[in-house]
Amino acid sequence: MTGVILPQGAEIGAALTLPALAVILTITLLRMPRGFFRKPGPLIFSALWGNILSYFILGNFIILSSIFLIRDENLWIGMVLIAAVPPYVSIIPLSKLFQADPKTSFAGLAGAYLGAILIVPLIGIGFLKYTPFNCSGVILVAELVILPLALSRIAVDRDWDKFLLPHTDTINDWCSFIIFYALAASNRYLILQRPLDLLFIALIAVSATFLIGYAIEKICIFYRIPKEKTTALIMLGTLKNSILAGGIALYVFNNQAALPAIIFIFFMLIYELRLKNKFRSVNTVPAAETPGQ
Repeated sequence: MTGVILPQGAEIGAALTLPALAVILTITLLRMPRGFFRKPGPLIFSALWGNILSYFILGNFIILSSIFLIRDENLWIGMVLIAAVPPYVSIIPLSKLFQADPKTSFAGLAGAYLGAILIVPLIGIGFLKYTPFNCSGVILVAELVILPLALSRIAVDRDWDKFLLPHTDTINDWCSFIIFYALAASNRYLILQRPLDLLFIALIAVSATFLIGYAIEKICIFYRIPKEKTTALIMLGTLKNSILAGGIALYVFNNQAALPAIIFIFFMLIYELRLKNKFRSVNTVPAAETPGQ
């Protein structure tokens, strides 16, 4: 809302978007356990699931839905970017909160980020090959996928995380505010003047989170997959890094291409709240029981 009401700092916010993204990704990845990737063999299966859920299922759903509902070229670019980005890094702290299986969620997230090195260019060639863009920007944004993972591992191995972790929430909040402000301020006119476009994007965003999350949960129940692993799979299959997609749109393409990211971020936050309420109630049920009940 701040960006819509006070859009005067849009240019400054846009300039700070990529640095803020790099900080958020690096700081959040510090929560990955030390030495998690030293034995990659047992993680391969979970890493493959991260790619299947985030790209093959969720990414394809977003693109196919956009083919029928999105007509504006710039908004189409924004939808393709959301389909192409890996899962949101908030999966790491949420996994601990929801008591999800750490191997599935962490390896799935890391696998999807490594898969993005190949998948993102393929999606770009397939759906954006006729779209003009900033080539230097593409290289710089590609580094956002690789560098945070590498920097976070260096920081953990050298114990820098012990100083940074107590301040991660504050740092993330301020960096997220910068990104949200830049996206909203840059698209103030579209948000106020094109409600029909917002409605179609919102319809896809709701389906991509709530509907797909419901389907993943029911399939896992049918195959009797443990609750901890089911929780991890739901997050991998519903939470796209829309903040990263919005930053790419602003820096590489144009303001309008960032509009879908705003809508997806809004509904992703609502979905996170729903998951928090759901898994909080589930995890507290055993504690409420007493012998003999």
